[in-house]
Amino acid sequence: MNRYSLLYIIVACCVFAIDGSHAQRRSVNYTPKLEELPRIPIDTIDTADPETKLVLFTNNTFCYYRPTLQEKLDSLQAFNEYWDTTQVFAYKSVALNDLPELIDIKLISDYQDFCAPFVAKVRSKYGRRGRRNHNGVDLPLKTGEPIYATFEGKVRYSTYNSGGFGNLVIIRHSNGLETWYAHMSRRNVSVNDYVKAGDVIGYGGSTGRSTGPHLHFEVRYFDQTFDPERLFAFEEGELKYQTFALERSFFSIYSRETDQLEEYDDFENLASLKDEDGKEASAEDILAYLSEEEKAKREEEYRKSQEVYHTIKSGDMLGSISRRYGVSIDQICRLNNISRNTILQINRRLRIR
Repeated sequence: MNRYSLLYIIVACCVFAIDGSHAQRRSVNYTPKLEELPRIPIDTIDTADPETKLVLFTNNTFCYYRPTLQEKLDSLQAFNEYWDTTQVFAYKSVALNDLPELIDIKLISDYQDFCAPFVAKVRSKYGRRGRRNHNGVDLPLKTGEPIYATFEGKVRYSTYNSGGFGNLVIIRHSNGLETWYAHMSRRNVSVNDYVKAGDVIGYGGSTGRSTGPHLHFEVRYFDQTFDPERLFAFEEGELKYQTFALERSFFSIYSRETDQLEEYDDFENLASLKDEDGKEASAEDILAYLSEEEKAKREEEYRKSQEVYHTIKSGDMLGSISRRYGVSIDQICRLNNISRNTILQINRRLRIR
């Protein structure tokens, strides 16, 4: 044996000893996460739903097994077109103006078809947040609390998202809607899993761009967001409609359900309005109280409050402005009595809607 061979053996032994020492220290101080443990199925449990079984794994996790639901959903158009399990946006080739002005969306057939993702008062609403959009609502919760699928569907996306969502699950539903669940501490479903309303799809957390434990929840149609409070009463854990008329105008970040409710419900003096017996006024009493003139005045105030304007800056074009606000160029031209060829002057205010 030459001296180089001997030197190689000595170095290898040293490296092995050091690596073994690190492994020994890690085995004493390091607690593996659930997802790092071996995930081997060990049992199957029947549930109250004859279509559903629970598969239990060695790392104390579980998944749902539903072969009959798979057969029912696999043939539907929603689960065969624009199906992308690697990207959050699946409809990049579909423009906003390609969508109808009004879409009737059947949400449920029976009350069992819905479950609130989490019951809580909305902490942060849909709309503008500083210089960026807040495309959903935030629901406060504790780390580890279960989060539920709102409707039956199929998981299109389930991974850690580095764009700020953290642990993110996207479920597509047969009516074309997608529900997004972000910032979870742990996901309980994988892509192409079939879920029913009320299935535990993950657990509360604060992963991604988050300042504390909460669920960021979005509802989208062909990648376009709209205010989830149009569909859900989160504090009561209730669904507002069986069939929902989704207007294309709702896809604007400036179109919020809560604005409409506040505008029409917060009337002066109505909170203290009493009937003839001194009891709190009913809804019918309030409507009778408002004269036709008063109602017309408030409707006009509401209409004006919904008007949106844009101040022209250097580089602005009608096309870029229309895309920013989600409206057509023709609408901007009509509201401002201009044509597509009009030269836009800097600092001019254009009415958008």
